[in-house]
Amino acid sequence: MTDTTSELGPSRLQKAVEAIAISPKDAAKLVDGYRRSFRKKFEREPETPADKRRIASKVIDRYSKFAAATGAAAALPGVIPGVGTAVAVIGGGAADIAASLKIQIDMCMCLVDVFTEEMSSEDKKHLAFVLALAGSLEGLATNTGKVAVEKVAQKLVFQYIRGPALVTIKELFKKVGVTFLQKTAAKAIPAGVGVVFSGSTNYVLTTVVGKIAVTVLAKDV
Repeated sequence: MTDTTSELGPSRLQKAVEAIAISPKDAAKLVDGYRRSFRKKFEREPETPADKRRIASKVIDRYSKFAAATGAAAALPGVIPGVGTAVAVIGGGAADIAASLKIQIDMCMCLVDVFTEEMSSEDKKHLAFVLALAGSLEGLATNTGKVAVEKVAQKLVFQYIRGPALVTIKELFKKVGVTFLQKTAAKAIPAGVGVVFSGSTNYVLTTVVGKIAVTVLAKDV
């Protein structure tokens, strides 16, 4: 029998997700495509806060639909690039969790690129991981999709991003792993992406994480 607790240990889960997450460089390329589309449609650069929020909305919609469309862990290697690596690192029993986190981290990496300019690739990566993990953690801990939940989560995410990045990320992976285990054990989340999410739950959670990230990132725009 697969030891799911071991699979979701903070070091193994973190290693698996980091191995398959999008790079800041690739995220920048994807966002640049949205900027080109914006320039073509509006014949100007996307410079205002409203412009950036419009692009961010496209990014969130893309990844939320992607999250809803993903299948069981056995099918993930053919659906999400790099998930085969996650399977090798932590096993198929928890690869679906790594895949779910990858989708949210990839989304946040793109959102960071939309709203930030003068930030190193490493700082962008750290910020995206904190936003995705903290947003997912708070969404899972409550009933996702409610405005009140988003407001509470935003305050907590602000607290997380003020801490030392590497320590915070390690701690968040630990908390997220434990939360997933608790939800799975209690059968609080229906089957969908492996044993973790239904398509609709995955869609809503990813959308909530995206909205939280935008609120945090847009505060200085």
